[in-house]
Amino acid sequence: MSSNYSSKSTNSYSKSAISLEEYKSIAIKNPSISQTATQRIYKMISSHGTTKLPNGEIEYNFFKGRIFGSERQIERIMSYFKGASLGLDIKKRVLLLLGPPGGGKSLFLSYIKKGLADYSRTSEGALYRIKGCPINEEPFHLYEDEDTRKRMWESHQIKIEGKLCPFCKHKYENEWGGNLINAEIERVYIDEETRTGIGTFAPSENNNMSELYGSTNLRKIEDYGNEGDPRSYDFNGELHKANRGIMEFIEVLKADPSFLHILLTLAEEQQFKTPRFPLQYVDEALIAHTNEGEFLRFIQNRENEAIIDRLFIIHMPYNLVPSNEELIYHSALKSKLSVQGISIHPGAIRFASEFVCYSRKSEIHKSIHKASNDSLDPTKSFESNEEYFRDGMQGFSPRFILNALAISMVDSSEAVVSVDSFYQTMRQLIFDYPVLNNFSRELYLKVLDTIYSKKKDLFDRMTIEDVDFSKLDTKTTGNFFN
Repeated sequence: MSSNYSSKSTNSYSKSAISLEEYKSIAIKNPSISQTATQRIYKMISSHGTTKLPNGEIEYNFFKGRIFGSERQIERIMSYFKGASLGLDIKKRVLLLLGPPGGGKSLFLSYIKKGLADYSRTSEGALYRIKGCPINEEPFHLYEDEDTRKRMWESHQIKIEGKLCPFCKHKYENEWGGNLINAEIERVYIDEETRTGIGTFAPSENNNMSELYGSTNLRKIEDYGNEGDPRSYDFNGELHKANRGIMEFIEVLKADPSFLHILLTLAEEQQFKTPRFPLQYVDEALIAHTNEGEFLRFIQNRENEAIIDRLFIIHMPYNLVPSNEELIYHSALKSKLSVQGISIHPGAIRFASEFVCYSRKSEIHKSIHKASNDSLDPTKSFESNEEYFRDGMQGFSPRFILNALAISMVDSSEAVVSVDSFYQTMRQLIFDYPVLNNFSRELYLKVLDTIYSKKKDLFDRMTIEDVDFSKLDTKTTGNFFN
């Protein structure tokens, strides 16, 4: 995948530290240098261009060959980032990806994070901070007076929002003597591994608020003698580390309410409270994901209305088109799912794709519910039981099929896993699947047997030439900006 941007650094970017005036000169020539987190994400994705599909939907080339059958969802997500980048009120919402397990929520976000990291290494996507700042502070926050900020906007269309973090505020007043000439600016690169511009929070029984907003360093208190001295505080919470980039909330609705209420101020005002310090400004895209069961329980609690009101919800159902589904498995076989000397017959993958897509149809889940006489979750918010069963929100996930493919290859005594061999593996996995009741197990097995018996000959005759690889990107593991 190509980009309009060069990944090569210019001489000015290679310097270890530059002055604020030098940074200003760079930003005037390239205003995107000082863009907000949502602007950065939107521009990063948009830089790859779009393709108009025959059905009228827009495909963003950034995701082409990586995510299949989710064009409509991606379009809505991009509408969110576009609106937020324009400064519309939507920027005060948490982007919530809602869908069943294995529906692509985490995968989508992983591509965004990887793309953003690669983008920060280009000249167009270059990111700078006040040297040594633990939260990657925007250098223009050193311009604190409104007159200067107004002139920057009127003269150069550079909009400055936010305020200095306590750490940089202390450095400015005490180390630099309030003189901006002494300010040092350095380039920084977004990187999930080093928690630079990427923060992640996953709820657990042992969660502590310090995971989000850091904690006092007792050893440093001995050096500086004051808990309120910024140098005595470790600004290493996830909200600090996510500044200028992405804050990810995994299974967000499972978190303790005290954690969720932080989102209220964070989403609305881009600020949060750090103990012993004033409200702290951060610029980060807030992206959360959860499953529908957790969401249905959450919205029934009226105490959560304020949080729900700050969510921008994108439904991420399972794929329902077999031709798109099989590309998921061919992509995995090309990149990460392999056993030396063993391959999978293309008909077996087509068989798996047709079965798994049918398992996600609402009609099969209505039958299961009616026959098993299970009561629906009383906390659901839908007006009728019919609405509870929607295409793509139940059924087998891609992970189930990937497990089946892996087992088939490991157990195979032949160089090619046949359609029949894969069918037998699938039958055994469904039979042993612990989450199924007796009725649903028998129903799924009947569906599997029916598809196999009716289309076995067709599956057996398939060749690799029958697979449309035009949608499959061969550079799924590479740099997005190569």
